Amino acid sequence: MSELIPEDMDEVRSKVNELSKKGKHVSIETVIEKSLSDLFQMYLDSAEEGHYDTGELDKNTITVYGIGHVKQYSFNSKGTSFVEDFKNNSIELLLRLEDEADKIARN
Repeated sequence: MSELIPEDMDEVRSKVNELSKKGKHVSIETVIEKSLSDLFQMYLDSAEEGHYDTGELDKNTITVYGIGHVKQYSFNSKGTSFVEDFKNNSIELLLRLEDEADKIARN
């Protein structure tokens, strides 16, 4: 478990409750999207041994951009969106994101 980034639905609900107590009302979907973006970028930075490329999540697609914001790679969710994939099986999705990051780093 990452202390700052929720990695499953229990942690997402906890984060939503924590933010709500601080007066910041966000949806579960918003927390999941932010978590997936942050986790994928963390996996990509680790696989590339530095921050060379940037991943951007847009509902059912993650696109990776290199220097000069040039598109390098993209991949789609298995279901209707990455948020739904996370809700259905966060562990499977996070393993897939890590695998995709490794694949990108090897190319």
